[in-house]
Amino acid sequence: MSLTRASRLTAALASLMRDRDGGIGIIFGLSLIPIVGLVGLGVDYGMAITNRARLDRAADASALAAVVTAKAYVAANSSQSGVLDKAKAAGVAQAVNTFKVNTGSVPLSSVTLSTPAVDISGQTITATVTYSAIVQNSFAKLFRVPTTTIANTSKASADLPSYLDFYLMVDVSGSMGLPSTASGMTQLAQNNDDMYGDYKQNCQFACHFPGNKGWGLAAGKIQLRSDAVNNAVCALLQRAAAPVVPNQYRIGIYPFINQLATLASLTNDVTALKTSAQCGMAWPLAFTNLLDTGTTQLNSPGDPTTGTGSGGTHFKVAFPQMKGIVTLNGFGDGSTSTSRKPFVFLVTDGMQNGQHFFVNANGKYAYPGSPSSFPGYGNAWWDGSQPSQIDPKNCDALKAAGATISVLYIPYNQIVFTDKGGTVATENNKVNAFSPTLAKPLQDCASPGYFTTADGPDKITAALNAMFDQALKMARLTQ
Repeated sequence: MSLTRASRLTAALASLMRDRDGGIGIIFGLSLIPIVGLVGLGVDYGMAITNRARLDRAADASALAAVVTAKAYVAANSSQSGVLDKAKAAGVAQAVNTFKVNTGSVPLSSVTLSTPAVDISGQTITATVTYSAIVQNSFAKLFRVPTTTIANTSKASADLPSYLDFYLMVDVSGSMGLPSTASGMTQLAQNNDDMYGDYKQNCQFACHFPGNKGWGLAAGKIQLRSDAVNNAVCALLQRAAAPVVPNQYRIGIYPFINQLATLASLTNDVTALKTSAQCGMAWPLAFTNLLDTGTTQLNSPGDPTTGTGSGGTHFKVAFPQMKGIVTLNGFGDGSTSTSRKPFVFLVTDGMQNGQHFFVNANGKYAYPGSPSSFPGYGNAWWDGSQPSQIDPKNCDALKAAGATISVLYIPYNQIVFTDKGGTVATENNKVNAFSPTLAKPLQDCASPGYFTTADGPDKITAALNAMFDQALKMARLTQ
């Protein structure tokens, strides 16, 4: 009896063991379905990722092609009417073509390209390319996921070249005839007895009036501040000779004493500008030759009411004249050659003087010289020295119209002398008292951040080049 029971127990245990093996097989069989499904989903996912990478590369290439095409179009057609709109259209067309070429045939996918967007804001071109695609799944559809949707957006940007007009407003009044260094002033004074009778000591100015010999002692021999500025302008012209695109810069040179005159009208012909500034000479004297002679220079033929004038430094006259010149050429944002951004570079020691060496001609100042060099005009006479600071309000109208005024301040040299009385000594005392106060009103005249001081030949050249660089940077960032 007990053996039978034992046999039955053994048989039951054996049956249980056989049932367990069967359960494992069923569980394993059932688990194959999600395992195969997961592998299939991995295959579908890999296909989607591969297609997305391909489409992303196509979108990147499309956005880059758009901005490059638009930039090239503006550079080649900068004076064309409606050039920016046409450049954007050319960029969009190129973006579409580039996307199609780089996409080709994408396996198991339906690709949609949204219309690319090309925007030009100031000096920056931006392109945006957006696509979407539906990828057919092979395995995931078994789990009721027949497709995978992918999408992305690519952007690219580029800076347009800035089209700029530079107006070099150069002070050539008498004080720019001071030597550019203290040692030069001492050297000139050793042999210069101009105005000795009244001054009672040798003169440190390279006076250019007839009968004075200081200019002859210095011109081409002792570097004057006018020479230092001349060299700096030549260095600037050399830099401007290599623009990013043709006709990118135009430059004009406008000396002034009582009035603003034109040495070189606004042009992109750097060779002609260099000729006007005598840059080909070992010692350029274009500005030194224009130092106050007592007779107006760069005047219209036979008309002494025009040209540089003589006797003073009149910012209140020169700035409205400069505004008139800039207005004729236009105030733009720099985006095209027909919308140029104007920069006025004022190079001066800041010493205003309301004096004139003139005759009255029908209610106008005329500067014929003494003796007069103009038929029908009498000899000029002097109405007395009136040194003062520049009034910054003289600059407001030009800035308000859209020009950037960049000031290079060359500090007025202190005149070293022994005060023995006389008119010249009185003048020196006035000037020496005023000169330390000249920087602040000039800084107020300048556009914010566009005031530079330089007090020696090398520094003047470096400063003018830095002003040029600052103009380029400003044009790129603030439009």
